[in-house]
Amino acid sequence: MSFPSAPTVEQPVEPSITEPQTAAPGVVIRSGKLRLWGIRSAFSLTDQILTSAASFGVNVVLARWMSPEVYGAFAVAFAAFLFISGFYNALLLEPVSVIGPSRYPGRLLDYFRDQLAVHTLLVGGLSAIILILAGALWLVAPQSAISGAVVGGGLALPFLLLLWVARRMCYIMERVKTAVFGSSFYFLFVLAGLLALRHFNLLSPFWAFCLTGLGSLLAALVLFFMLGLRWRGTPAEVETEWRRTLAENWHYGRWVVGSTLLNSLSTQVQTVLVAMSLGLGAAGILRAMQLPMLAMVNALGAAGPLVLPSFSRDFGLGRIQQMRHKARMVSLGLGAAELCFVGLLALFTTPAEHLMFGGKYASYAWMMPVLCFSPVCLAISMGFAHAMRASHKPHFDFLANVVAAPVAVLSALLLMRHWGVAGAAASMVLASAVYVLCVIWIYYTQPDLRRQQGGAR
Repeated sequence: MSFPSAPTVEQPVEPSITEPQTAAPGVVIRSGKLRLWGIRSAFSLTDQILTSAASFGVNVVLARWMSPEVYGAFAVAFAAFLFISGFYNALLLEPVSVIGPSRYPGRLLDYFRDQLAVHTLLVGGLSAIILILAGALWLVAPQSAISGAVVGGGLALPFLLLLWVARRMCYIMERVKTAVFGSSFYFLFVLAGLLALRHFNLLSPFWAFCLTGLGSLLAALVLFFMLGLRWRGTPAEVETEWRRTLAENWHYGRWVVGSTLLNSLSTQVQTVLVAMSLGLGAAGILRAMQLPMLAMVNALGAAGPLVLPSFSRDFGLGRIQQMRHKARMVSLGLGAAELCFVGLLALFTTPAEHLMFGGKYASYAWMMPVLCFSPVCLAISMGFAHAMRASHKPHFDFLANVVAAPVAVLSALLLMRHWGVAGAAASMVLASAVYVLCVIWIYYTQPDLRRQQGGAR
């Protein structure tokens, strides 16, 4: 079966997929390259651990000290944030990672300034819409905890995503140590803020969002200063450039937008359905049991900023075989690592639940290792999916999500009727399994990808 190709992003010089490879056929990645990747991976993992630890700490503190209903309100608001951040990734983070290294390697700082203008336009408008919706929620249900959580999320959204793009710029410029410095600042700020909120009895979803938003803003400003990123240009020049940059982002990211919408249905719809049908308390339980899974997903996030620019650079230079070799290594390595984590969690489920929640969710603790099979599937698909995106073929990832999203929605509705919260967890794992199977099948069967494979020989 063959799917139609999508238009690719125009480049000044289209790389030939048939030109000779720079690496020897038998040694695609030399030991020096492996050592460099190891060092960068270690710093990337440290960066991701620090930012994830801050988010993980906020979630654990709220889940441990707040009622399930209040934490459920935070879970619903955070699910909305993840939904929006997926579109942000599609329209800014991923295009800048793919287009920046391959098309603008000599003027990255100017390119980043244009992307910050796009960030202001996109996220400022979204934040305003969220605050308006939060006002409407407050008028309808002034006593509900969800309105305060949504207000906090709307205020924090621009700054949370600003830190995301600042860290991504560090990775594109191959300054991973700089990203670690920014994430260290963010982690320490959030840790101190949580202690202060707890001391003054202000711990709530609203203040948790405000705390992480302020910490993100300060950390992003530190990173911009360290990168030497300054605002330049007249208003007319800035407007012209951001319009061109936004159009370029959309040309690439429109397929990723579709993938994001469908992927959000696969991974976030269960939380919303549980809140609607079983209540905010059940949504809080599901969210609490997802925390180890989310930690695994965040750990995988350490690989993304390294993998995608590297794959894009290989594609731009015509090193297709090297890119494919990296894709296999990434998928196998990350999949094995995630499986090891699931095994450890299965052995120590009860102590892990007691450490995080003090026995509050002991009867649901068995769900934690089960949910962790979802990021295992994500890990296995990562190398192949990123290789397709770096090859300017994000529509193949979209097609995989076209299959997985209906499975997620239908299975959630069916399984929740019989198993409640556990049915929602099973739906997440099932949708992830369908997605990874589709990605692998497309990667190894589509004619476009086979031509690249053959051209590299």
